[in-house]
Amino acid sequence: MANIPSDIQEFLQQTPPFDSLNSELLQFAAEKMQAMYVCQENRHEIMQPEQHRLYLVRSGAYDLVDKDEQHIDRLEPGDLFGFPSLLTGRKITNKLQVIADGIIWLWHEDTFNELRHKSQAFERYFVNAHGQRLLTEQGKQQGADWSEKTIASVIQRTPIQIASTATIQEAAQLMSAERVSCLLVVDERQLRGILTDRDLRNRVVAPGLSFNVAVAAVMTPMPAVVYAHESLFDALTMMGQENIHHLPVLNEHGEPVGVLTNTDLMQQQRSEPVLLINALFKASDRQTLVAEAAKIPDYLRSFSSRVKDISIVGRLLTSLTDGITRKLIRLYEQEHGSAPCTYVWLAFGSQARGDQTLGSDQDNALLLADDVSDSQQQWFADMATYVCEGLADCGIRLCPGDIMAMNPQWRMNRLQWREQFLKWIRSPTPKAIMHSMIFFDSRAVAGNHQLYRQHREEIARLAKQDMFLANIARHIGELNVPLGLFNRFRTKSEGDFEYIDIKKHAIMILNDIVRLYSLAAGLTAPSTPARLEQLKGASPLSDRDNQNLLEAWLFLTGMRLSAQMYRGTDSKIPANSVDPEALSTMQRRQLKAAFKVIKEAQQGVSFKFGRNM
Repeated sequence: MANIPSDIQEFLQQTPPFDSLNSELLQFAAEKMQAMYVCQENRHEIMQPEQHRLYLVRSGAYDLVDKDEQHIDRLEPGDLFGFPSLLTGRKITNKLQVIADGIIWLWHEDTFNELRHKSQAFERYFVNAHGQRLLTEQGKQQGADWSEKTIASVIQRTPIQIASTATIQEAAQLMSAERVSCLLVVDERQLRGILTDRDLRNRVVAPGLSFNVAVAAVMTPMPAVVYAHESLFDALTMMGQENIHHLPVLNEHGEPVGVLTNTDLMQQQRSEPVLLINALFKASDRQTLVAEAAKIPDYLRSFSSRVKDISIVGRLLTSLTDGITRKLIRLYEQEHGSAPCTYVWLAFGSQARGDQTLGSDQDNALLLADDVSDSQQQWFADMATYVCEGLADCGIRLCPGDIMAMNPQWRMNRLQWREQFLKWIRSPTPKAIMHSMIFFDSRAVAGNHQLYRQHREEIARLAKQDMFLANIARHIGELNVPLGLFNRFRTKSEGDFEYIDIKKHAIMILNDIVRLYSLAAGLTAPSTPARLEQLKGASPLSDRDNQNLLEAWLFLTGMRLSAQMYRGTDSKIPANSVDPEALSTMQRRQLKAAFKVIKEAQQGVSFKFGRNM
């Protein structure tokens, strides 16, 4: 693409449907593109009633609203708009509200029509997009779009990096040339630290430090990080908790892939989840934190009524629990000093998977450095008690099975954890299998992520033993799905109520099945949807079975959350249960279909893994 700036070329090549154009048409589109800086003062100039144009957001954030100021869509980098009027010829009545100033690219109607005429893929994209817009336009709810976003989806550019041995002057020159406010300090593809303009101001210019000093001397070493697959809730919690404005983003291998800034999140500052998260991590003491946490159940019930995908509620609650945990750790450190050695606060079960409900209890532990001393152990014992009791005060009840970091049994160094897993694997008693199933769903909530990666990758290698996998398969095969002869529900009685515990007899079994395939493949992701995504195309789970399991999981977890959100607090039906007679005909049919998927997957597990017994 001669004479076309590389940033325009790369952005178009990564944006559907421009990515489907051949080089000649892409050149044509780039040449015909016009750019406009859009802010609150000139926002009315870009969309005129009689000017039909295609718009592509290059930077900034905007809300598309109708003539009555009703929200239609949130527009962010890579989003297209304006095409419905181009396709229908109708007068433009929608308007833009500016959340964050930025650049919008636009193409006139004749250019749009020529691209449609010369590219069937380009034409088909907009026809399909318009059809989908008609189907969903009325159903969209404000705030849901952001709730579903991953951190990866808002990263706008690759991170600007510098070696730790470079000089301060070289760093300043690079920041100026790239027009960035921070650099990631990277050696051998691993993050060593971060250098911000504030660091240069406070640690170099103010004390009069020589510009020839190495970056390593003034950078912030081992900064707080997030991972690309995590949610924006996680990023917001971390940024507020650490009081930082630049947050490095890593991929699953621990390699830097971007930097998230407070500017990237500023368009979300009016959303209610942000206000709640802000209130939690700004709490100055434990009493204030507990008071803010008490608002969570009512807030979640309100929030769940405004989103289409109720599974978002589970992810939101998980992010809130993570934030409360980190805040409690920070409050303890304020009173007792920083942790005496490297550690990781581990979450297990539903918190690790990101599918918590209001009825979820605590499942957590501590992973400590191998050289932790007895006196240091006592610091962590006291911290664990403080955090677990604090979580209970905040509404996340203590684990009935005592799987918590305050229990010495679950506070070990890396070598001890390895030995514990080896015992479970070598002697797979029913209790050992139960514990291993809980602890295989793990996630680092606070502490040293590198220590956690080493631990989790080692455990993944240990678990890939045929006999151990076969024993898990046998355990799964013995679990009862509540679907009997002639596809009739098998219910339990509680007084006058007939109900099904869909957590125990469906969701947990489905999670067990997916976990088994994940262990066999050596995967380390904790969430069921993420595991299924990584298992796509991998034998022995077919893509069709993969999709069926995902759809069943989404339906069942959605039903479970809905039942909890809308059931009265005085209900006599257990929290994780549904009454089949209270469901619609369609819901009962879907529930039976989900149970059937699980039963067939059970049989598949027994056949594929049971042969190793």
